[in-house]
Amino acid sequence: MDNSALLNGIKQLQENISGLNTRVLKVENSEVYILYIPHICDGVKIRDALITPILQYSKNDPISPKIIMESVIYAEEVKYENQLNKLTDYLLEGNSIIMVPNFPEYLIINTFKVDRRNIQSPEVESSLRAPRDAFNESLDTNLSLIRYRIKDSTLKIDMCKVGRRTKTSVAVLYLKDVTNNKFVEEVKKILSEIDVDGILESGYVQKYLSNKNATLFSQIGISERSDSSCAHILEGKLCILVEGSNIALTLPQNFIDFLDAGDDHYESMYWGIFIKDIRIMSIVISLTLSSMYVTIVAFDPDVLPSQYIFALAASRIAAPVNAVIEAILMEIAVELIREASIRLPRQIGPSVSIVGTIIIGQAAVAAGLVSPLMVIIVSLSSISSFITSDITLMYPIRLLKFLMLTLAGIFGLFGFIMGLTIVLVKICSITSFGVPYTAPISPFNFKEIKNFVLNNVVLDKERPEHLHTKDKKRQK
Repeated sequence: MDNSALLNGIKQLQENISGLNTRVLKVENSEVYILYIPHICDGVKIRDALITPILQYSKNDPISPKIIMESVIYAEEVKYENQLNKLTDYLLEGNSIIMVPNFPEYLIINTFKVDRRNIQSPEVESSLRAPRDAFNESLDTNLSLIRYRIKDSTLKIDMCKVGRRTKTSVAVLYLKDVTNNKFVEEVKKILSEIDVDGILESGYVQKYLSNKNATLFSQIGISERSDSSCAHILEGKLCILVEGSNIALTLPQNFIDFLDAGDDHYESMYWGIFIKDIRIMSIVISLTLSSMYVTIVAFDPDVLPSQYIFALAASRIAAPVNAVIEAILMEIAVELIREASIRLPRQIGPSVSIVGTIIIGQAAVAAGLVSPLMVIIVSLSSISSFITSDITLMYPIRLLKFLMLTLAGIFGLFGFIMGLTIVLVKICSITSFGVPYTAPISPFNFKEIKNFVLNNVVLDKERPEHLHTKDKKRQK
């Protein structure tokens, strides 16, 4: 394009893009235009890799985009382009544009830079022995953590842009010779069909990837640790990283995957068996303990020995409300304290949670509003909800706990059993990308259950059968 057309095009870009910088360099009776947005570009790189070498150009050949790319600038990522309608997108992605009058092509140089957190210890997936490197909001950093651990040429990283306005980069990672193609194709299809203004966090993508039938239980796992994500990839699953999010998504995910933690793989096999039993017990306690208390106290106290019945009656003699209202009020109070501790600043959040629970519990007992046993039950139920490594499993459990309380308060033992039946039927009816949510328990696979319980890398020689991987063997 000639100089006047170029100037008109730059003027139009400046009107469309706020903060666009245009640097004009005089080189050998010619002009070179460098366009960039300083807020998202590396100024030092532009100066050292682009401006300085271009100003030092002193050869007799007229300067051109081809000469600039091949023998002048020091940039690592450079490519040609001749479609002017893509200029705005390139600039907004953090690229610098080099244009020379009378040449239809222009150069695109990657100079993207934003302030980002350093790699820190995980906060969502805390553990004792697992590595301390956690994902942050930089997609390049997160990809490097995966590449650092999986040095395999079959590791595929498929990139796409999601969001009409944010144009968020989304990376789908999997092993080409291991992962089932059906999973890959379905995920790519869903991502390509997302038509929304913006994607700001991986939770947005998680909602689109979940089954269209609304369900409380998540079919997508989350991971903050790179070692955990790599373990899922090596199993034959997919890992999805979203630009601007420190949480990776893993799929397909079934129920028992939520019971797994990094420490289980690194510690003694016998400790892994014990702690898995504790996690299963914690889910049962969190879901049923309060409703079981209501069932026994309000409807069937005769299931207890006589001495316990008298002790229970004595503890509740001053309580002004029935057991159902008592349990619901205490559970709501605990949820209020839990939510407040999350939203408060980190320095005072934990203290508010602990002190608030103690003070409210003691005050409620002293005032005769609730029985001491109710405080113990609610506290134990609340503590149990923190034991699982993946917090997304406990969200539906915390909600279903109130369903169990309501049914037990209305129908007694029949309502308690009916509530358990509803929960179990719902879990058994879910699939995650065609994989049964209850696998390998249903359909039953003893070998997979054994491998899950033992968690011994020496004994676990095959990948999970329910993932239908191409390569079945982990080791010979």
